[in-house]
Amino acid sequence: MSNSDPQELSGVIRRVDHLGNATSQLFSRLYQGLRRGAETPTDNNGSVTGAPIPPTPEQESAAKARDTDVERLSAIIHALDEGIIVQDTEGRVLIENAAAKKLIGSRKDFWTSELGTLFNAFRDVVRLESELAPLGEPARIQINNMIIGAQVAAVADSTGKRIGTMMVLRDVTRDALADRLKDSFVTAISHELRTPMAVIKGMSDVIMGQPQDKPPNRKFLETLSRNVDILDRMIVELLDIGEMSATAFSVRRDPLNIEDLVWQVERGMKPEVKKAKLDVKIMIKDTERIQLVGDDQRLRWAVGHLLQNSIRYTEAKGHIIIIVGLSGDDQVAIQVVDTGVGISKRDLPHIFERFYRGEPRTRSGKLLDPRGLGQGLFVAKTVAESHGGYLSVQSEVGQGSVFTMVLPLQSPN
Repeated sequence: MSNSDPQELSGVIRRVDHLGNATSQLFSRLYQGLRRGAETPTDNNGSVTGAPIPPTPEQESAAKARDTDVERLSAIIHALDEGIIVQDTEGRVLIENAAAKKLIGSRKDFWTSELGTLFNAFRDVVRLESELAPLGEPARIQINNMIIGAQVAAVADSTGKRIGTMMVLRDVTRDALADRLKDSFVTAISHELRTPMAVIKGMSDVIMGQPQDKPPNRKFLETLSRNVDILDRMIVELLDIGEMSATAFSVRRDPLNIEDLVWQVERGMKPEVKKAKLDVKIMIKDTERIQLVGDDQRLRWAVGHLLQNSIRYTEAKGHIIIIVGLSGDDQVAIQVVDTGVGISKRDLPHIFERFYRGEPRTRSGKLLDPRGLGQGLFVAKTVAESHGGYLSVQSEVGQGSVFTMVLPLQSPN
């Protein structure tokens, strides 16, 4: 769990306590009020009596005040976005708000999961210094394909005697996924950096080992220079990604030739295309009517990520087409169409998220795990939006994908 989770969940408990604290015994009244209807009158020996003893006026007034407090706190709990479950010391659930039902599902799902056992923890805590006190650290539990953060708190009466338990629930699936993906990102970037660094070190050692009076091998120098450029590009991209995340990303506004831009991207990807044994075609129309203004470097970077994504997820002998043309009267559309493995319905809503890497598989079921920082589509989408455009995708597993970047044309003077 992230560092903020304990404070956040404990904060919910404090908020419930603060909002509902009409009297110093509010939670005690809540329990008494909810359990009152289930109680059966008994005599001093514990035997069931006949008719109940009529309450005194003072008791009736106290009962009304208690019922008012119970209704107020119950309304607060049911209005919270966090899941709240209130249980007595015998295990009976007294309150379960709508958010908790949505997270847990049926009572059976609750009791058969680890959540059900959390109420049994800290049974030895019978005295408290406050009416509501968190017990232990928040836990993470998987239930119904979600990861739920759960914080348990003990409830006491006015004398400090424990009378029940409250649990605060929150869906932390996205947080847990982000933590896991960040770890994957660190691993990926380590691999990406290791390759050019190893080449640079190897070539440097070879050059350093040559006689001083012998000129350095030009091929070695070219290899050295190429891998230095790779490192430089990665550093620039990482810095730009940092700017994007900090919402401080800005772009240049220069006249662009979209045809030159696309062909430059395609030429730069030729080695990868050849290695992947793919066929790439380019179709550009309406070139004389396309007047585009933007950041040439970053747009080449964005289109390059789209093409690279198609290369990585298209099997050998597949096809990729880059189509450029007008979209309406005031927009240009750049489409990258491939015959790749496609994107699953599960992954599709998340592919533009930073750090997200899905689980694409070939038609034979093999899991694809291409190298890379896992930032390409996030970058492409951010660049498109920074130019006043957008990036969308259509995809079907086994049939391929179509990525469409739409950018506004330069307004006529």
